[in-house]
Amino acid sequence: MADPVFPTGHAWSVVTQLGSATLALPTLALTVTGLWQSRQRIAALIWVLGLAVAIAVTLASKILFLGWGIGIQFLDFTGISGHTLLATSVLPVLFSSLLAPDQLRFRVAGAFFGLLVGAGVAMSRVVLGAHSVSEVVCAWLIGFVLTVITVKSMENQKQRPWIVYLAPFILLFAFSARYSNYLPTHGWEIDLALFVSGHDKPYTRLQQHSLARYPFAA
Repeated sequence: MADPVFPTGHAWSVVTQLGSATLALPTLALTVTGLWQSRQRIAALIWVLGLAVAIAVTLASKILFLGWGIGIQFLDFTGISGHTLLATSVLPVLFSSLLAPDQLRFRVAGAFFGLLVGAGVAMSRVVLGAHSVSEVVCAWLIGFVLTVITVKSMENQKQRPWIVYLAPFILLFAFSARYSNYLPTHGWEIDLALFVSGHDKPYTRLQQHSLARYPFAA
């Protein structure tokens, strides 16, 4: 039975906010700055460019569905999970930078912990009904690949810039739905999809399910 003081639904909501753009982007900025100051500039560039490509692919997958209904019916796929992608791409590198960056085994341990947190965010998206299993698995795998490439490109460093230690405090805002959802990214995605497609309303998962059941319906 769920604790009435801290209900299960609220717990999943806190977990899911760890992947929100409102929290992930400032965390990314602080971590990149720390990598740059510690002369991990190649790793920082690889990370930022790789994440930019991953975000572009994620946005494109959502726009294709919201604007034109293009998805994969039998996988219940309507677009890559942005929360899962950000959590799995940003948090592993952050924790890798925090834990003894001069030792490879600790960098790997930090990245592994971040990937576990990303898996938790993926589960929360499914539990809360925001995404299907296929959508979060796809996002987690993209984040995993990006994390591996970034961590492997990092070198041993003696200096740990103080600015990196500010990043975990940003994640505390996950306990406040008001602040963790400050950026209305989903609304922006819908607006962009409608603008590009020229349609009045976005396609929904319900329409995809209806089409799968009644393929000859008007």
